[in-house]
Amino acid sequence: MATESDPVVTRVTVILNTPDDWFTWLFSRRDVANRHGLWRYMNPDVARELLPELTEATEPQLIDYRAGAIRISDLTADDRESYRWECDRWERRRSEYRTQKKALADLNTDISKTIAVRHIHLIKDHETPYDPLVALKKFLCPTDATRRRELADMYIALKTAPRAAKKVEQ
Repeated sequence: MATESDPVVTRVTVILNTPDDWFTWLFSRRDVANRHGLWRYMNPDVARELLPELTEATEPQLIDYRAGAIRISDLTADDRESYRWECDRWERRRSEYRTQKKALADLNTDISKTIAVRHIHLIKDHETPYDPLVALKKFLCPTDATRRRELADMYIALKTAPRAAKKVEQ
């Protein structure tokens, strides 16, 4: 039950249907990706080769602390403490990795749910969010020339007075 002190929450889902929707739609996707720290893995403005890869942290090994160690009892007290600290750190990083991996999959689903049905063919068979974003950008992102032309047309329309304008009395 909402009270007077509760803020009003309005959810808007932007559906990518025309090039006019591109920037608003992309803003929504970027906002969700940034919330999970994932935009750097899926930014369609960056070449695939330059994108970092989301990788799982490697588990610490006993041998990294003492040559030939196969049990924790083979380590010195200081090495045991360091090893346990690294294991705890690894667990946290692994948990974060799994959370990000799930968020990446959710973003991929979110992309497919927020585009018009007529554009589904553009994103079929893409596994990562980066690939559909690039495909959609190629077909639906307005070019700079298009944007300049649209802005010029809007400016000209604003400059011309309406045809049925009444004279304002002075």
